[in-house]
Order: sequence, then C-alpha cells, then structure tokens
Amino acid sequence: MGGGVVRTNQSNGTYSNAVAPDSRLPSPLHDRAMTLLPRASIRGLTTFAPSGAAEMADMLDGSEGILVAINAEKIAHADPLIADLTARHLGYPDGIGAVLALRRRGIAATRMAGADLWLTILRRYAAERSFLLVGGAEDVIQAVTERLLRQYPGIRLRSRNGYLSEADVQALATEIGEWRPDFVFVAMGSPRQEILMDRLFSEHPAVYMGLGGSFDIYAGRKPRAPRWLQRIGMEWAYRLLREPVRLRRLPTYLRFAAMLATGRY
Repeated sequence: MGGGVVRTNQSNGTYSNAVAPDSRLPSPLHDRAMTLLPRASIRGLTTFAPSGAAEMADMLDGSEGILVAINAEKIAHADPLIADLTARHLGYPDGIGAVLALRRRGIAATRMAGADLWLTILRRYAAERSFLLVGGAEDVIQAVTERLLRQYPGIRLRSRNGYLSEADVQALATEIGEWRPDFVFVAMGSPRQEILMDRLFSEHPAVYMGLGGSFDIYAGRKPRAPRWLQRIGMEWAYRLLREPVRLRRLPTYLRFAAMLATGRY
C-alpha cells in the first residue's frame, strides 16, 4: 500500500473473523446503544449520551460500528450523510453544543472530546486488540506511531498518512480486509473521515472513530485548550483564537446558538 504505510508489531493475534455485515443496516454497536443509552434526535442526528468515556469504551467490546462525533457545526449543518451514519451507528456528544442540546431535551449528557476518548479506548484495549491509524501528514503519523509504541510496548499497530488517492483508498480497503484490525482511527476532518469510514466498514466490520485533528494534538503539533477552558465548554473559543482560519466558522456557531436559544433544533 502506498502513501507511507508504517508496519509495526504485527504479530499474529486473535482478530475478529466476522463476516462483513450489510453496511446499510444498523450496526451491532448501534443496536447495543439502543438498549443501554438515552438518546435524542438533534436536527436528524441521532445522538446517544453515555455517562462518560469509560462506559463508552466498555460498550465497544465486541460491538462493531462507527463512532460519529456530534458538535455544534454538525448540528447546524444537519448533513444528510451524517444523519444517515448516526441512524446506523453511534453519534456521541463530542462538543459542548451537543451536550447543551441534549440537556435541553432532558438528557443528562457529558461531553466526550474525541481527542480524549480515543486515548481512553487505547488504554482499555491496547494489550488485547489491534489498531490501524489513518490520517495526518507523514511526519505527524510517524510521531504518533512512535509515541504509541513507546507507551504501549507490544501493541499491534499499523498506520499511514491521510493523503489518499482513490487507488490508495482501494489498497487500504484491501489491507483492512486482510489484516482485520479491531479498531480503526481516522483523522482526516469531516465529512471526509465519515465517508471513508463508511466505505471501509462495508469491507470489514470493526470499531471506527473519526478524530479530526487529534493526531496533531497527540504529536505535539497543536496545543489543546487549558483544562479550565475545557471544563467550562469554551475549547471552541480557544481554537478560534489560536487558528484565525477557523473564524469562517463563526456564522455557523452563531446559527447554532440561535437554534439552541429558540429550541428550534
């Protein structure tokens, strides 16, 4: 496979041998969430509310599906593609906007930032499951891979950068079908990562999670907001100030604020 694939710690482990499901039907993870978690439809995006990252990580044991991060931008845009994914998989409150929307519906929601959640999942399963990382520039994915190998000696891990031609995507699908990783983390931004995860899930059932810019944070290329800003739900404002290019998203945030204030969502 082209594009700088990194092959590390590929000892033969016990991987899932499940037959790929009909990818248009609800995933096992969605079905499990339906029985265990409160949920609400927010502008057509089915959003579940686990009690926290630990409960979410436990739910992933043996339940394949796609984790879809729901935030103010996704709610404001109400993209049919994202709505379709959440109807078949598991949307969760990644941003404070999703948390507030769920609380307005009477659901006790907790924010689970993807930049933290994927690391909780790794800690929970590093010793027993296999992982594929896709995304970031080549130097970023190399740095992420090297740090994970230091932190989790013996982890079954492969990785590659996020610059994918159509041929690369097909090669990636083939490799996933052959290697059958248990977890696939995709950091490419939305909706590119959701489109790719949906395609790959049809080739091989596993737990997929979109991570946006989380690899850049883990590799030390971008800073996180201070903890106190994260706690009060203002991490989005910190990112706006640190990355002025994000100011183009301000109208979307304002539109979402209006929706929340009027209850029209």
